[in-house]
Amino acid sequence: MNRRYYQPIPCGATLPLDNPHAFSVSMPTYQDVADYEEERNAIFERITSAYPRILFHPYVKKAAQFIRTERKLDPAGVCYILPSLNSAQHVAKLSGTSPQFYEYEDYALAYFPDPTPDSPADYYAFMKHCGYMIYSREAEDFLRSHGMELPVWEEKYNDTDPEEQILTVLEQGYGASEITLCGSGMNAIYAAYAAIKETVSAERDIFVQYGWIYADSIHILRKCSNEFHQIGRVTDFAKLEAYLADNGDRVAAVMTETISNPLLQTPDLPVLDSLARQYGFTVILDNTFATPWNVSVAPYADIIVESLTKFASGKGDCMGGAIIVPEQSQLTEMAKKALGKFVVPLKGRDLQRLGLTISGYRERMKQVNINSAVLVDYLDHHPQVKDVYHVYADTSCENYRKIAKGKDRYGGVISFVVDGDFQTFYDHLALPKGPSLGCDFPLAMSYTLLAHWDLVNEAEQRTLKEQGLSPWLIRLSVGEDSPQLIIAAMEKAFQALSL
Repeated sequence: MNRRYYQPIPCGATLPLDNPHAFSVSMPTYQDVADYEEERNAIFERITSAYPRILFHPYVKKAAQFIRTERKLDPAGVCYILPSLNSAQHVAKLSGTSPQFYEYEDYALAYFPDPTPDSPADYYAFMKHCGYMIYSREAEDFLRSHGMELPVWEEKYNDTDPEEQILTVLEQGYGASEITLCGSGMNAIYAAYAAIKETVSAERDIFVQYGWIYADSIHILRKCSNEFHQIGRVTDFAKLEAYLADNGDRVAAVMTETISNPLLQTPDLPVLDSLARQYGFTVILDNTFATPWNVSVAPYADIIVESLTKFASGKGDCMGGAIIVPEQSQLTEMAKKALGKFVVPLKGRDLQRLGLTISGYRERMKQVNINSAVLVDYLDHHPQVKDVYHVYADTSCENYRKIAKGKDRYGGVISFVVDGDFQTFYDHLALPKGPSLGCDFPLAMSYTLLAHWDLVNEAEQRTLKEQGLSPWLIRLSVGEDSPQLIIAAMEKAFQALSL
């Protein structure tokens, strides 16, 4: 336990603290969040690194600049470094942009010599949605190999059998399966989606979002599908049934989450599986939040994806993802083979780091479940809390119990809305505050503001209201420390509401 996590943390500090490969960043006040979203008040002079698919790490920027200099390209242009020429070209096709491409060793540079406001931005959006990026450790190794001196950060790795260790743990959690490791959870999601899209018949051209899933997953379905249908609440199962009755023979896949982000609801997976077999579509299930230690989902999904960056790592400092194809999956052999076309392999020091930290995955989730139960009870009974969301919070809890591996498998995330001024509570909450989840320390995120700033500013917030999302929702990743430390921090913030 590091007591610095329970004291005010300045804006821009890395989370984990002092870690150059940290995947979150401190945004301690509402104004910091607003400035970040609006890109104002010199916020990026304080925030220089954040979640690595959202904001380029300084090492990644330096690696791209190095290749641009080596290729003697005009520094006025915009450039991005990608893991391969194939991935760089694929992003251009998806985004409808036309950068120049330059190969350098194993990497590719996408270069916009005369950028418009939209072309580099559109290209970058698809880079992050597909997970076609390199991250801090790989960029650091590239820079060192070319003679650049960088600060030394001491950390531990599994440099003996990291891939074997990761696969062993995942097989223990999910059972006998075909597992593909990916460079990020988002790359796992995109590869699963793209493999299905490429191999289904032309008549199956609809992709369905079921439940309010991760924002970038929604973007993939919306931007890349010939036709996209959104059912934002897993509790609207009748709407899904009615839609399938009319369009089931055209649906290629239904993408959902166990449990949904951020309302922590659970779809009825056994019934969804029966519908998939009736109509012949594929079920893509993101199991990052629930984890294989809390739920048994392999019998009910054709493709399971998990961001290993989160609870599987538990440290918030290494990227990774997995695609799990269970034994009973309906996924065709053609689609299984197509996965490799879209995957960025997990490799290098991120592989070695994850190969070490994943060994504590099962025990980590045991402690996290205990902590969450304490915090749910606290928030449920607090007079200054308006709404609390967790896996047992509403009618979808019966769906969760169908797949839970035991009682009180709360998982590591709770969402809540305070009854009072959001800014006062948030600004006085002395906990780490920033994006991401699944770290060993607690992490509070102003989820709706950071993930859906556009919807918060939508006229009358129509979409948020339709989906039951408060703009002032806080998503708490509880961590492994004593929950009493979190309660003490919350009590001080609640006291500020009463002043």
